[in-house]
Amino acid sequence: MIEIKKYSNRRLYNTETSAYITLDDIVILIKKELDFKVTDVDTQADITSTILTQIILEKESAGVNLIPVHILKQIILFNENKKGNMMFDYLTNIMNVANTNNFFTKTFPNFTDFNFFNFGQKTEQKSTQSNESKNIDDLVSQIDILKKEIQEIKKQK
Repeated sequence: MIEIKKYSNRRLYNTETSAYITLDDIVILIKKELDFKVTDVDTQADITSTILTQIILEKESAGVNLIPVHILKQIILFNENKKGNMMFDYLTNIMNVANTNNFFTKTFPNFTDFNFFNFGQKTEQKSTQSNESKNIDDLVSQIDILKKEIQEIKKQK
């Protein structure tokens, strides 16, 4: 488990890499599915959930709505009714099942696209969409390469 220390000056220090990190670096750790713990240096308290909440709040204030309003209201209501642990245990179990079975990314979309009377039609649409998505990714990659080449040309002048 990676130990991250939060100092009173609000800086985060990754003890594994011996370097200061940002909230964006924590998002990268999450994407890499690395296990980490954030500890307040002064109190020695585990503040991992506080830091994760801060990441969500920063995304929200930047205009990215990660959590729908009705779910936020439900979280507050469950907490007010002293049933927050029950709700979060339920959500944790659901997410574990989804992650284990890749339910939302693989199984569920295929299930909802199945049409008994027109078998195969959705599959063709999906492969067309997949090809279009791949083409867009290729174009974005080519644009990035061109941007780098332009920057190199500007540097040479």
